[in-house]
This record gives sequence, structure tokens and C-alpha cells, in this order.
Amino acid sequence: MFTPTTLRLPRTLPSTLTRRLSTLPKTPRPSLKHHLQPLQFPQRRSLSTFQKWTLGLKQAKRDIWRKNPILLPLALFSAATATAIFTYIAYVEYTRVGPQYHKFPPPVAEALRTAVYYTEVDLSPPKALQAYKEALRIGIEMGMHPFSDEVVGIKIQVAMMLERAGLAKAAVEVLERTKGEIMGFVEGKDRGEGVIGVKIEKEEGEEKRKEVEEFEKQQRDKVLKKAVGIEMKLAELYSSDYIQDEKKAEAAQVAAVELCLKELHRRQSLGLPVGGGLEADNTEGWLNVTEIATALTDLAGRYTAQENYELSIPLQMRALNLLHTEEGDAPTCKQVVLLNSVAGCMAGQAQKPIRAEDPKKAKEQLFDAAEKWAQKALDVAARIQPPVRDEECDTSCVAATFNLGWLAEFQGKAKEAERLYGEAKSLSQGLGFEQGVSMADAALKRLTKN
Repeated sequence: MFTPTTLRLPRTLPSTLTRRLSTLPKTPRPSLKHHLQPLQFPQRRSLSTFQKWTLGLKQAKRDIWRKNPILLPLALFSAATATAIFTYIAYVEYTRVGPQYHKFPPPVAEALRTAVYYTEVDLSPPKALQAYKEALRIGIEMGMHPFSDEVVGIKIQVAMMLERAGLAKAAVEVLERTKGEIMGFVEGKDRGEGVIGVKIEKEEGEEKRKEVEEFEKQQRDKVLKKAVGIEMKLAELYSSDYIQDEKKAEAAQVAAVELCLKELHRRQSLGLPVGGGLEADNTEGWLNVTEIATALTDLAGRYTAQENYELSIPLQMRALNLLHTEEGDAPTCKQVVLLNSVAGCMAGQAQKPIRAEDPKKAKEQLFDAAEKWAQKALDVAARIQPPVRDEECDTSCVAATFNLGWLAEFQGKAKEAERLYGEAKSLSQGLGFEQGVSMADAALKRLTKN
């Protein structure tokens, strides 16, 4: 049977081992206190909040471009576009929209902004009309004169809004009513009545009355000018597809011309300038000469379209006389157009039956007169140089040359007619005037066949 034995170590070292240990050199052991140094780390300063924010921003910039290569440029472009749009809106508001309202008291301007929104942006006639009425009511309550430029302008704007909405008949009603109010005011001032538009209380004194009377005296010319414009607009509306009443359109144009001629006589008798306001340098009052001539030529154009040349020619001659007096030795293209129109009307009149003792002779005289007026149109056009000379002058020269050719053809002068038609075609080609080219070609073909 196996039994474990116990190994006992000696309590003392063997003498040999003791001797060996005693013979080892007694050199001092290095001390850890002197040779071991604590591990040193570089010191770091704590970052400020701004520095942390800057570092974070730089890191975010790197990450956002990497993570959003498409969305980020799109977002930046959208932001830039929105900024540009808002800047443009602010610019338009400051330069265009704002000045339109600075003459109105703030409450009136606020109502007008609403009205214009429902006119220009979101067309809604009921809402726009309500806002315009509110603006007029507030304006009158705040002391605005009922025949001031601002109040009359609001009424005209109402008509323009209704026309835009396709409510031509309603627009006509507004314009007719406004015209009637204006003419009542003008006729009252012409009769020498005092203050018409507003009531002057006794406590306000005589000075206030004189101030209002002077204002109304100036407004007379301005509102009469608007009345002429309203008549011309009524003629346009009556002729439109919505109404198609040519008789009323003609009556409106006749009324506009009669207002012009009546005022011309009044101003001449008083020694006032024919065109302009109460003073020679006042261009904001009564119609200027060009505007009067336009009213005359518009009615003349209607008569020409009706081949009613005996009524058209006097109107054109009167307009031409006004322009010639005003422009003097510096004619404009308006004279060239009128001269050619007179020539065309005379040629047209020559083709109609003439009641005269010698119709043949009367017809020849009309042809001769038409030829002289057409040639005069070319002579006046030759005196007009750029920048006054414009496309209107050039096309009128083509028309005058063509008319001269037509007159020659009608009188049996084939060679002369061919030469003039050729000149008209050449002029048209140089101007890029396709209608002139086609008319000249047709005339030349007609001559060849004959």
C-alpha cells in the first residue's frame, strides 16, 4: 500500500549556500524612487464656446456636402431665388406701387390696395367693387374733393375693372354716369357758380372758400380732359363685340370732338393757349394739341371706313392745321400720316358719284388735289430726319408712293404707274414691310394684264 511521505525543509540554509551568498558583491540596488518618473502627457487648453461652435460648423459643412450632394444645392438655389423674388417685390412696391397711393389718405389707400388686388391679381368684380366703393366713401368723408384727380380716377378704374371682367355694359354705365357728373361740374363752373363740389361751413371762413374756388377752377380743365377721354373710351366699348352698337360709338366720338372744338373756341376767345392748361407751361390741364388731333383723326377714321369722305376730310384738315401751327418748321411724322390720309380720302371721293354742274371736271380736280397732297406728304417726310423720323414716317412714304401710282393708273398713265409701284415695292423691301410688297406686286400684275 502506497503511503505519501512528507518532505520537510531544513530550517536553516546549508552552509555552502550561505557562503556563496556572502561572497556576492555588495553594490547598492538602484532605487525606484530616483529612476522611475511619472508619465508626462502634453497639456491642452479648454476650448471656448465660440471655438467649439466654429469647429462644429466646419465639421458640419464637410458632412452636409457629403451626405446631401443634390438636396443642398437645390435648397441653396431655392433660397437665392426666394430672396431675389422678395427683393424684386419690395423694389416694385417702393418704386411703382407705393407712389400710386401716396396721394391718398392711408385709410383710402388701404381700401384701394384691396380693390387693386381683386382687380389685378385675383379678379373678383363683387369684392373689387365693394372695396372701390369703400375707398370713395372714406375719401369723401375725409374731405377729398369729389372732382379731384384721385376721386375721378377711382371711378374710371371701376369701369376698367368691369371691362376686364367682361362686364362691358356695366362699365359703360359707370362711364356714362361719371361723364354726366363731370359735365355738370364743368357747366356750373362756366356759369360762374361758386364752390360746387363741397360744402363750406360758415366757421371755415372766406379764405377757405377762395381756396376751394381756385382749386375747382384748375380742376375744370383737368376733368374736361377726362370727359373727352371717357367719350373716346365709350366709343371703343360700344364698338366692341360685347355691345356692337356702331351708332352709339359714332355718337360718342362726335361728342368727344365737339367737346374739343368747343373748348378750343373758348380758349381762343379768352386768349388762353389752345393746348395745355390755364398757363402756357401747364401740360397737366387741358388736352395738348396732339391729343386734340388724335380725337379728330379717330372720328375721321370712322368716317373714312364708312366711305363718308366729305365728313372725314374736314376733320383731317383741322387736325393737320393744329399740328402745323404747333410744330412750325419742325414737322413730325404725324403730319406725314395726315397728309397721306387726306390724299387717300380725296382719291376715294373722286370715285364716288359727284353732284356738280360738271362732274367730270370736279372728279379731275379731286384727282389733282389728291396727287398734290400725296406728293406733299413725301416732301414733308424728306425733311424729317432721325431720331424724329420713325417707322410711321417710312410706311406713310410707301403708302403715299403707292397712292400716286394708283392715281396715275386710274388716269390711264400706265408707265408712270408702273414706275411708282416699283418705287413703292423697293421701299417696302428695304423696310421689311411685307404688306407694302404684296400690294405693289398685285398692282404690277394688274398693270401687266391690262
